[in-house]
Amino acid sequence: MEAEKKPVTAEGANIKAILVGCNNYPDPENELKGCHNDAYNMHNILIKIFNFDPKRILVMVDTPGSKHMPTAANIKKQLEKMIEDADEGDRLFFYFSGHGMTVCHHGETKPAIVPCDDNLITCMDFRYCVSRLPKKATFTIMADSCNSGGLIDQEPVQVGQPYYVQPPKDQTCVGKNKPKMIPYESYMANLSSRTGLNDPDIGAHLIQLFGSEASIMFWLPPHQHPEPLKSDQGILLSGGEPDELTFEDRRDIRNPCGAFTKTVVAILNGHPAPITNRQLIVNARGILGIKDEDERQHPCLYCSQENANAVFLRKASEIGETSEDHVLEG
Repeated sequence: MEAEKKPVTAEGANIKAILVGCNNYPDPENELKGCHNDAYNMHNILIKIFNFDPKRILVMVDTPGSKHMPTAANIKKQLEKMIEDADEGDRLFFYFSGHGMTVCHHGETKPAIVPCDDNLITCMDFRYCVSRLPKKATFTIMADSCNSGGLIDQEPVQVGQPYYVQPPKDQTCVGKNKPKMIPYESYMANLSSRTGLNDPDIGAHLIQLFGSEASIMFWLPPHQHPEPLKSDQGILLSGGEPDELTFEDRRDIRNPCGAFTKTVVAILNGHPAPITNRQLIVNARGILGIKDEDERQHPCLYCSQENANAVFLRKASEIGETSEDHVLEG
């Protein structure tokens, strides 16, 4: 008899989610096909497995006429509202499927996600979000994009690489799959064509195009960048290492999707019991890390030791468990 799946809702704690899928970019060469599917697949999982209230889930996809177009400004506006409305002990979840890239600015290389308007949201923006959480609230980010390791700036690594190592290979297509990365040179050329600037500083282009909606990485002086707390409640599950490509699986023409998201959904659907953040990532690495070399990716986990051993999207204590030994170990 299949074990009964326990609901994760906890009295007195709100559970809210923002799910983003970006297929369409200013440069048609960067088009993706499965990111909307990813967002809706995660939507279904949150309701089916985690008993999320559909009214507390916001889906943002870049379809024509979308009420919630996933531009950087709109995404940050919704994140701001979610954090401002959060109370002590709330559980906040942000999911992103789309392109990612690394950015070099003032001698530092940092990861970023690429919303549908090409305005980057960097690891420093997510650090700012985490630093403003109410007491005992958690903010879980799941990123199915290239270079997503380290997407919460200075968050400690529990599984995977702690920092950016080397640039990923420039690949436009691998077999039937496509990497979810915009090459830096291509991205800069597109910005230059829009701004008319002949400036190697990416920040100059983004500030001219987007003003105060550009990432704080580009308009705040370094000494004002948000600093991490000694121990915080940020949790990042990334689709790959900081310097690694992640892939869109296009083998099923009718249902393309992110390889990382597809794997996580399969793990959660197949597990009758709660699973910790650590074990979810370890299991995903075990599946994605044995693919062909050109399609291999290694999901990572960045958070405190305590949150690594907490149940995905909940704390173990809130579902009647007292330690990782009492939840599914894979």
